[in-house]
Amino acid sequence: MDQLINLNNMDNYYEQIVKKRFTTLQMNTIILGLILDIVSIVLCIVFSGIISVLIPVSLILLGVGVWLVIYLIRNTKIEYEYTFVMGEMRIEKIKNQSKRKKIAAFDVKDIDDIGKFLNRETGEKNINLKSFPNVLHVEENETKDDTYYVVIHDKLKGKHALLIFTPNETTLQKLRPYLSVELKKKFLKIQKEEEEYKQKNTSEAAASN
Repeated sequence: MDQLINLNNMDNYYEQIVKKRFTTLQMNTIILGLILDIVSIVLCIVFSGIISVLIPVSLILLGVGVWLVIYLIRNTKIEYEYTFVMGEMRIEKIKNQSKRKKIAAFDVKDIDDIGKFLNRETGEKNINLKSFPNVLHVEENETKDDTYYVVIHDKLKGKHALLIFTPNETTLQKLRPYLSVELKKKFLKIQKEEEEYKQKNTSEAAASN
């Protein structure tokens, strides 16, 4: 779940922290690492007196397994920080609560397009990624219903980019006043559709009970 921080109740400052989710691929890789550790230990115990060449092989497997587990556990502690300051959005990747990497920085007023990344009805992408040579996957999860895309002028690289991220409601409301008139209309339409979708789900859930 998102951790929200609103400092000093400042209208022109807001932070949203998004924790990277533990993926199935990461879990499977950790399990594979543990299996390698177990297999290597068994090989050492069972065959060490018969085939001496298996000892170094087992030790290599053990080392690989331990490395996989440690590496993946350390790399699951990843957060993304969205910082809104006076009409500018800055996004950083935080690893192990210490190492920071700047992902993007852009003026909201210069956003060329904004929208939901996935179509709720079809599950298809609402934008063609191949049209953008510079695609920034911030939260690294394109399957969420609350994932958005924005076409930005990235200040870090000095060029256009497609940013995929998961802003919460407060972050979206901070962006809204700085959008162009056309994008404000599109944004309001998206918000209306989201509200109707939530009301529909609530009504269906209540009817089923």
